[in-house]
Amino acid sequence: MKHLIFLIIGNLMNFQRLNIFLFLIFSINFLSASSFSDERLQRITAMLDDLVEEKQFPGFVTIITKDGKPILKVVNGYKDIDKKIPMKEDALFRIYSMSKPITGVALMILVDRGLIKLSDPISKFIPEFKNTKVVNEAGDFFNLDRPVTVLDAATHTSGLIYAWLPTETIANDIYEEKNLHPYYYLDLEVTADQTDFSIPPGKPFSNICEFAQELASAPLVHQPGEKWTYGVGMDLLGCVIEKVSGMTFGNFMQENIFDPLGMKDTSFAVPESEINRFTSMYTHKGASVGDIQREFNDEIFPDDLILMDSYEESPYLKMNKVEDGGSGLISTADDYLKFGQMLNDRGSFGGKTILSEEAFSMLSESYMENFGLLGVVSLGMGQAICMAKITNPAFSQFYQSEGSLSWGGAASTIFWADPVEDIVLVHMTQVLGHPLDLRADLDRLTYSSKN
Repeated sequence: MKHLIFLIIGNLMNFQRLNIFLFLIFSINFLSASSFSDERLQRITAMLDDLVEEKQFPGFVTIITKDGKPILKVVNGYKDIDKKIPMKEDALFRIYSMSKPITGVALMILVDRGLIKLSDPISKFIPEFKNTKVVNEAGDFFNLDRPVTVLDAATHTSGLIYAWLPTETIANDIYEEKNLHPYYYLDLEVTADQTDFSIPPGKPFSNICEFAQELASAPLVHQPGEKWTYGVGMDLLGCVIEKVSGMTFGNFMQENIFDPLGMKDTSFAVPESEINRFTSMYTHKGASVGDIQREFNDEIFPDDLILMDSYEESPYLKMNKVEDGGSGLISTADDYLKFGQMLNDRGSFGGKTILSEEAFSMLSESYMENFGLLGVVSLGMGQAICMAKITNPAFSQFYQSEGSLSWGGAASTIFWADPVEDIVLVHMTQVLGHPLDLRADLDRLTYSSKN
């Protein structure tokens, strides 16, 4: 009988401990969820709804997670305006330069394995870069002071450019002559009498290494490591990864990033079975890529968006010949959230390790402070491997915590991963060359929603 009493008492005590334990778990989850005001978060919904109603954007999929759980989902507007097809949460988007952070992680996987060093010269993998020159504004060519390194290519300090960004050198003309553009490049200069666009066919390169080899014949616009210049350096990293891994770039990312993270909808082309999930892409009259000195006027914001690339006829529906890690991927908001959460968890996700702690520290280190695009300096931000990092929130225009990683894409897509608050935001839409950058508004409205 005594044993029975002790057993009952013991079970009651264990039950109480269990209740306390469950209460603590519930309380922690409740506090996490309630650390943001639902009412204030709805200001983001209202802003995005207004932008769709004003015909500035076709539609959005915007998701914010806290501690890995959604605190806001906005799915509005259309994936195709003319056909009135509503946007859905699983829509496929052209993420353009949001491909770069994924390429950076792919690179660091091989660094982690000891197969690449950031200090390695690019010419170790692409010998044609042994003969690359630098050109000045007068059109004079010079030898390099030192080789272009993997780190240079991964931090926009190589001297490689995008042809559509002004450099005041003849390098832009040489890039144009050699067709040294991203695979899905559009020459966007929208005028009032242009109402229909498509991505030009006839890309001359058969794979990413052929592109990289031809890139070596074009001049750099400054000495390697001298300064920050936005360009195609991260595109050629795909060739480096292919040479070292012995795999195609796409297969390497599939096996080492997409499959482990469960990113089932991220790739370099839209599968035929998923065409109906793909979005159409638009622009505005008066828009241009590379020109940020634009006024907000009726010419930029007409009544209608202009179709640039239909989801039914896009070159993304064909197998991509050049797997372009600088701008070639398509993805979903859900897939990119997984990638962002992996960054917040310092290289791990769902019990799987993508990068070691040492490799992640190298990925997220700031290699250049206060870099700037087109002369606009980003104070309080640094250039990490293939993405930006908040280094000093006091000087940054954003409310994100120190150590937050972020980037965006040409079609107005945005992401950031804040490891201190454990917040991930992924913002998807499809408007190329839009002068309205929503990241500051999304940042302000998100962090001002904290209780």
